Amino acid sequence: MPEFKRPDPGEVIRRVDWRLLEYFRVAGKRQHITRAAEQLGTSQPTLSRALTRLEAEIGVTLFQRTGRSVRLSPEGRTFLDYIDRALQIVEDGRREMEDSKNSGRRSIALGFLRSLGAECVPKIVREFKELHRDVSFSFTSSNTAGLLEQLLDRELDLVFLSNPVDKRQFGWKRLASQELVLIVSSSHSLARKARIALRDVASEPFVTYKPGRGARDLTIELCRRAGFTPSIVLEADDPGVIRGFVSAGFGIAVTPPENTGPGVKAVRITEPVSRREIGIAWRKDGYMPAAVRVFRDFATSSGRRLSVRNKV
Repeated sequence: MPEFKRPDPGEVIRRVDWRLLEYFRVAGKRQHITRAAEQLGTSQPTLSRALTRLEAEIGVTLFQRTGRSVRLSPEGRTFLDYIDRALQIVEDGRREMEDSKNSGRRSIALGFLRSLGAECVPKIVREFKELHRDVSFSFTSSNTAGLLEQLLDRELDLVFLSNPVDKRQFGWKRLASQELVLIVSSSHSLARKARIALRDVASEPFVTYKPGRGARDLTIELCRRAGFTPSIVLEADDPGVIRGFVSAGFGIAVTPPENTGPGVKAVRITEPVSRREIGIAWRKDGYMPAAVRVFRDFATSSGRRLSVRNKV
């Protein structure tokens, strides 16, 4: 293969079938032929032939293949960056033309932390729908890392999550501040307390979330500020699993106050100050459809609209 040269995306788009470029973009992000084919609505052999054809047309090896798994070559990573931006410009233009021609896209792909799905997100969407009945929503709940990845991949338009994000890539607006609490088993000796300093539980085992969850990062940081590293005996994704293992006496957990229920007792943390910021984030790059802008502005117009439980 010849030495790779950084291509002009416009020249590539003129010379190559656009469908091949979209196939390459999806396969490059999925790095798995079968999963990429499922997303594209085509067969695995058709996708494989398309990628081989694209490599032949531009004269560069884009993938290193192992069975149905593929890994971008160094040249492929560079090419993906260019093609992703080029195709997004085309998509942004299409969206803007839709908005100028009529009311544009009237659907919003909204993501949120699982802990925000019990009260605050349904409430604000319901209030918005009362004013804009023609706007539809699709919803995704996940952890912080998953939400931001989907936001970057343009699978989501907006996400509700905790703590500020990388402001080089995302816009961010703080909406509320929420107190975190310590939950313990109802049979634990700590259940008799109304409040406690976190340093006083340094010897206790902790149940917490898996890496990538904002609540886990906050737990680690709060314990660090209290002067210790927590001994973690269980990591989970689901708040219900956290609560269940705390209830069974396997450990204690720092969590938003809505993750309480039968079998556990919430104890207020007096030191250090234990709060998380709740906000809404969006991509800085690319065109934002009118319906998405309207919802974002509605959500950020008043922090009072975002109702979060703060009291134990």
